[in-house]
Amino acid sequence: MKKIVVLILTVIILSFTVSCSQGNSTAEKPAVEKQVNSAAKKADEVLKSRGFKGVVSLTKNGKEVYRYANGKDSDGNDFTADSSMYIGSVSKQFCAVSIIMLRDKGKLNLNDKLDKYFPEYKTGKIITIKNLLTMRSGIMDMVNEGHCSGVSYNNSEKENIKAVKKWIFSQKLKFKPDSKYAYSNSNYFLLADIVKQISGQSYHEFVRKNIFKPLKMNHSGFIEDVEDNPSWAKGLMKGENGESINPRGLPNGAGDIASNAADMEKWMRALSDGTLISEKSFREMIKDYSPESATRYGYGLERLYKDGIGHMGVIGTYCALDYINEKNNIRLFAASNKSSAQSYIGSLPMQLLNALNN
Repeated sequence: MKKIVVLILTVIILSFTVSCSQGNSTAEKPAVEKQVNSAAKKADEVLKSRGFKGVVSLTKNGKEVYRYANGKDSDGNDFTADSSMYIGSVSKQFCAVSIIMLRDKGKLNLNDKLDKYFPEYKTGKIITIKNLLTMRSGIMDMVNEGHCSGVSYNNSEKENIKAVKKWIFSQKLKFKPDSKYAYSNSNYFLLADIVKQISGQSYHEFVRKNIFKPLKMNHSGFIEDVEDNPSWAKGLMKGENGESINPRGLPNGAGDIASNAADMEKWMRALSDGTLISEKSFREMIKDYSPESATRYGYGLERLYKDGIGHMGVIGTYCALDYINEKNNIRLFAASNKSSAQSYIGSLPMQLLNALNN
């Protein structure tokens, strides 16, 4: 296994980095390096104690201050900072931004009822696009709350999408829309379909054209980009315990993206600095719409440690997390090819920031 630890030695120790003024003498540098190396060692110990296999990258003011890579990818190669992995439900924020982009161009209204886009969905007349974004629709989760009959690995994506929609539209709501919060992958599956309907192109093509390309996220893609690669397909279609999951089309909008640390840094920066959507729209995305719930969910993003925002994701044998702390201009990305990491990956922002700060 190969491990890479990279630290930039001229950042502020108060926010887990060290500052050297221009007047510092050469004699002081060994003490600075010792302090930084000690912080890195503590962060390494956190990840080693968890048996973490994957990649972690943490930036401060846009510069990488900590990197960790350990384990092997799906082809048996050592992980590096450039390794791409599936990010599962972290993908939902890309879908949410796609919807906001269309809204801001006047193409849709978040108060639009779903029967406008799905006339066959009679219950859709009481559910809004905003209810989908905020996980307050009451719609059953197609992944965790039932088996969608008609979905098959042998089907085309079009056939599976048709089957999933038929299943969703036949289910009773769990509660009155906007009365409470309940996480459901079905919400973002439907949002991706709305993006397709309005834009006149596939959801994935919309994201490529409007997000990946302008941000130069050249190492990011979707399931269909590597579905013919046996090792990638195995990691997507089988969980760590051998269970079958994720027929094509099922994760659309909800868990369909693969990316790496550098691309995710570009994404997190652009998401929060007004590059993709306005400051007003970003504030709207990160607002807590479910104060009665322990999960403080916005639009594809939730509140995390120290008022950070981000999301955790799991798909197949992959697990990931992104974290943005605007106050301290910190961004963290972690991805593993071990889905068992979901048991602790959500605590990494707290553990790593504390380790690097002490």
